[in-house]
Amino acid sequence: MIEPATTQGYITMAYGHRRFFEMAVNLALSARLNDPNRPVTLLYKDCSELPEELAPYFQDCRPFENPEAYPGVTIKLGVYEPSPYEETFFVDADCLIMKRDMDRHWEKYGAQDFAISGDVVKSGAAYGCDVEKMMAAAGVDYFCDMNCGVLFFRKSDKAQKVFADARALLAERHPDLIELRPRRGDGLSDQPYFAAAMARNGVEPVSYTPEEGTIMATTWRASDIEFDLEHGINRLKKPTGFRLMDRFWARGWVSHETSIAHFIELKPRAAYQRLSDWLRDHFGVPRFRFD
Repeated sequence: MIEPATTQGYITMAYGHRRFFEMAVNLALSARLNDPNRPVTLLYKDCSELPEELAPYFQDCRPFENPEAYPGVTIKLGVYEPSPYEETFFVDADCLIMKRDMDRHWEKYGAQDFAISGDVVKSGAAYGCDVEKMMAAAGVDYFCDMNCGVLFFRKSDKAQKVFADARALLAERHPDLIELRPRRGDGLSDQPYFAAAMARNGVEPVSYTPEEGTIMATTWRASDIEFDLEHGINRLKKPTGFRLMDRFWARGWVSHETSIAHFIELKPRAAYQRLSDWLRDHFGVPRFRFD
């Protein structure tokens, strides 16, 4: 077991179907490959759900208390307390660490007590919601547009306050802060609540330029995806924006190199499966089919 509040490390979460635990194993293996000096802790909902044979792939496995208070992925609003680390990167289980350069991200994020990569916005749409309405609902003068697949926090009063404010906003269930994800079957989203809590506490998102290489890029609506763990290839192109309904007809494309690849819905499935097979063969771990 890791003693609380003494180290840097990663936490991830899995529950439900076996494949989510196997995804978390892949994340832990990718950390072993590309950031071997930092441990990975697995949070899970119920001790009866944790496959015992998978526990050795993590430094620590901890049950998540009171999961019924967090519908869907809003469970991430409760990861502050169970983290055993002084400084934590929470990483979604459908991510892989692609590049051995995480030290620079730990240093960059460590300048703040709470941090997520993204952009400050004051109009338009974010998370499928109207930004100005979200600002009014939260009582803030800006909003943070980001993806919460990777977030950083330090054990501190400031970070604890961000998490507490996000949970309070969730409890209010203001209609203008609700992003529903019925297609993914996980209900409410955590992102509007984290974004509003960040603004309430004067926390702006961390920014990256394409030239320096981002910490995390999603495969959502990406093109020209080139991922190869063996040879350290981690390139893809992302839209610069859309001309129609904030989702159709890309305005342009920008090439990115990313330290963490976030496989939304495990797409493209063939690419994720290929990386999973290579990782597991490399470390002598049984393969798993993500069909």
